[in-house]
Amino acid sequence: MRKLTLFALALCFTAFSFAQNQGQWSFGAGGDFTAPGAGDDNFNANVGYFAIDGLMLSFSFNMTMDYESQIHAVDADGNHLLAEDGTHIMGTVTTEGGFEWGAAMRYYAVDNMFVEAEMSTGTGEDPDLYFAGGVSLPLGFEDRLWFEPMLKFTMPGEEYGEMSQNTLGLAWAFRYTF
Repeated sequence: MRKLTLFALALCFTAFSFAQNQGQWSFGAGGDFTAPGAGDDNFNANVGYFAIDGLMLSFSFNMTMDYESQIHAVDADGNHLLAEDGTHIMGTVTTEGGFEWGAAMRYYAVDNMFVEAEMSTGTGEDPDLYFAGGVSLPLGFEDRLWFEPMLKFTMPGEEYGEMSQNTLGLAWAFRYTF
């Protein structure tokens, strides 16, 4: 009986030794190591709030600005068009900015291990979803700064093309809780 009580106390201690307490705020930033075709939109930041012990609700947003790019003009066969002096004919393409937002929920199931799910707006008509599981490793500042490696399954809301492929990959984040 004594061993069972000691085991229960040890389990309770380890389950709550890395507690994320109700009322704490958190800021996180990270990205994917292995998401193919993700490009520059593969980095994200979020602000979270621990609604109850071990349960964080977070909100993220990404705003991009309009920008112009110069491109080489091509004909129907894909050949570069040249001016009479032999220089390439250039054109300008304007890319419009956008605004994306997301909401996530993270639960610390055991000690510093978590599961997380997020739904966010994306380029398709349907929302983007991801599910992740990982671990929060304390780095410093009285265990308020964490490094968080995770396994992440992403399901884009895009309806077609390479960007619509589900991906399973490694992701990372740094998180500060205050």
